[in-house]
Amino acid sequence: MPLLNKEKMMDGFGKAVDAVNNAADKAGRYAKEKELDKKIDHAAEVVTKEAKKVGKEIKSVFSSEKK
Repeated sequence: MPLLNKEKMMDGFGKAVDAVNNAADKAGRYAKEKELDKKIDHAAEVVTKEAKKVGKEIKSVFSSEKK
């Protein structure tokens, strides 16, 4: 007599896969509804722009110290 029931185990795996797929679908719908991709793109643009400003400030500080 086997310790594990293969049929019950496979049913459990199937339910786990269904739950993960359902969660992924919900996450996808939420991201689309909230337009997260656009918000992330905008945030990346802002961070890039600000990082360039900081870089220019650092460069000007060090270039003025050399004089």
